[in-house]
Amino acid sequence: MTFQLKSITKNAQLLSSIINLYLSNDNLIHQNLSFILDIIVNHRIFHEASSDEPNEELAAVYRKWAVRLNALLQSKNVAARWCGISLVRATCENSHYLLVANAKTWSAQLLGFVGKVTEPVAIHQDCIETLSFLFTYTIDKPELQREIATPNLQRYNQLLLQLSRKQDLLATVLSALTANVKLFPSTARHISDQCLQLCLSCLDGSRDLDNKTMKEANKCLVSLYNASSKSMMAAQWTDSISRLIGSVHECLNRLFDTVDEETQEIELPKPYPFLAVSTDYVDAFPVLMKRIQLVQDCISTFLSTSTSVTVGVPVTPLIDLICRVYNVYEGSLMKDYKDKSEYVTLMMCLPSIHLSTSKMFVSLLYCSGQEMMRHSKLFSRILLRLLSEHKQKRALKSSVYKLIGLCLEKCGYTFAESISKVLAASIVEDLRIIEKKTTGFAVANAQQKKSHKKRKNDVTNSDALSSKLISAASTEVQISALQALSALLQVFGFAMENGQRASVDSAVLGRLIQTIQPTDMSDEEVILVRVELYLCLISSVTHPIETQASILPHASRLFSAGINDHSHQLQAICKKGLSICDLIMHSRLPPIQRALPKATPTVKVAQETVHGDENDDVFKKQEKVVDESIIVEEEKETVMEIAVTKAPFVQSVSVPITPVTLPPTVEKPTAEISQEISVQATPAPVINPTTLEPVTIEKLKTKEIANSIASKSHDPIEADDGMDLDMEMPMIDMAGPDSDDDE
Repeated sequence: MTFQLKSITKNAQLLSSIINLYLSNDNLIHQNLSFILDIIVNHRIFHEASSDEPNEELAAVYRKWAVRLNALLQSKNVAARWCGISLVRATCENSHYLLVANAKTWSAQLLGFVGKVTEPVAIHQDCIETLSFLFTYTIDKPELQREIATPNLQRYNQLLLQLSRKQDLLATVLSALTANVKLFPSTARHISDQCLQLCLSCLDGSRDLDNKTMKEANKCLVSLYNASSKSMMAAQWTDSISRLIGSVHECLNRLFDTVDEETQEIELPKPYPFLAVSTDYVDAFPVLMKRIQLVQDCISTFLSTSTSVTVGVPVTPLIDLICRVYNVYEGSLMKDYKDKSEYVTLMMCLPSIHLSTSKMFVSLLYCSGQEMMRHSKLFSRILLRLLSEHKQKRALKSSVYKLIGLCLEKCGYTFAESISKVLAASIVEDLRIIEKKTTGFAVANAQQKKSHKKRKNDVTNSDALSSKLISAASTEVQISALQALSALLQVFGFAMENGQRASVDSAVLGRLIQTIQPTDMSDEEVILVRVELYLCLISSVTHPIETQASILPHASRLFSAGINDHSHQLQAICKKGLSICDLIMHSRLPPIQRALPKATPTVKVAQETVHGDENDDVFKKQEKVVDESIIVEEEKETVMEIAVTKAPFVQSVSVPITPVTLPPTVEKPTAEISQEISVQATPAPVINPTTLEPVTIEKLKTKEIANSIASKSHDPIEADDGMDLDMEMPMIDMAGPDSDDDE
């Protein structure tokens, strides 16, 4: 007998089983918590239709469940209280009915836990996350918001500021404050100054905090503009980021004290009031360097976070800050009468400062978009110098490549034209595979051995004779270089010089064809590099150069071979590349329209020997060779038919079509015409000897023509009849004179 349960009955029985079997013992509930949460989520026990109220059976089970959760929250066992908080959150996330019915009670109990300083960190953390969910849930529900959020938010914010003293809870507290400021700005307005001081204490650089805490501090500082009035929100956002820029300048004033900088005529923005650092550079430089990194990361968060109002980004002050940082490098001049050891210490801090500045530069490019095109010349000079300075520095060179790729996308052709030659040469250099031989070391070791016996200096053991392949650059640098190369080919690939483009394509093809991989790269790193190589190959195929042979055949074979690779990622990219090659080569694509020069049209004239009565068909074919000229007279027209004898078969020739002008027909009396025809043969029409060959016209039979003309002379043609009679063109022999007639 099959046993089927309705959905509601099934959920009620499952929930009753959980209560009876797993929630009865407070001491063992923490062992089964994950199992209970899986059942709630997978079986959707609290799922209910939005319009239906639970029936009596399910409502009774719900009441039993709520009573049991309240008992867990009031338990003396810490683990049981923690499990009760976790189950309350799961219940609120899955059941609207239970949330509305018990939110007031649960929020009061959770606020009590937050106010107790003696509670463990786990309970505080879960209570803060559950209360944030409850208050966020009331945003679109005014009645629920009046009952739950409005009476408790002020106390909740104050308790959060008190818990921020615990470093383990700092990230959770900052996240909750950010949500409260965004969703309830009027309630959080009175704590905005305290939140600002809390965020600045995280950015001070005097203590070590994890990345999650710093990200939440940056988000909280960005969200503080929401606490201002609507008319001042944009100004508050701009003032905050300007103060951060001023704080970085203030730190640089102390760091670059020994460097002979260019004089700054502009007024620097006002900074935030950070704590003063020590006068000794040994203690001050680490704090200042870390403060600069943290503040620049906060500026990046400002530039990459969406705002609810339109704000103005201070592009010019940001570019001035970037230029000031990049203008100080290892070759910078030192001021006179300054401590040289302090200058050397500054040079030690420069790579870290340049790296954090590059991150801020990336955020600015993403934020500004096409507005950066007017600064393309400045960016090209800066990045070219950084590319030459950081040749042997892996992280900095990788960041420079990423900046170049992003500038190529944002600034376009102008930036690519000024940087393409140096960039292509640097990329080809980083993609090289070097064969390293160990013979030199073995010979040196052999020579160091002192022995009275005569030994050969030649190395004979296999270890010394062996060689290995190593890459010229690290994996990170190669990936960044290939990404920059792909961007260069997409923007400037069609305009590159032939030798430059050939070297780039050869480097990519050579790495893909190479079967023996470098020994200093793992299999995962080889796959990552090959992914970027295939993407560069796709960019090269889709952006060919007109003055150079395409690498399409090589690319097609490489993509075909790559489909059988063991890596699924490479297989997917090769399938995409092969489909692109197929679309380029396949005939189903429409032809590419190109503007071709107009050529002189030519006509092939094929002549054949015709016998007897087949002249009429052949005459029609030959009439297509010469343009027909129609001579129309206003009053009378005379039609003459001239027969042209067909010449023997001659090889077909190509003759340009040139219009032939015939002499005008002079109207004469019929008697004179018959007399002339009877005495002499009809002369050939005058033809320009430069375009057509001389022709031979057969003598007409004078008797037949004379009789026909005499018969027509009795019936003259009247011009008023409205009849247009066309004079047929004489059929001209294009093959030249016939040798038989000449004889």
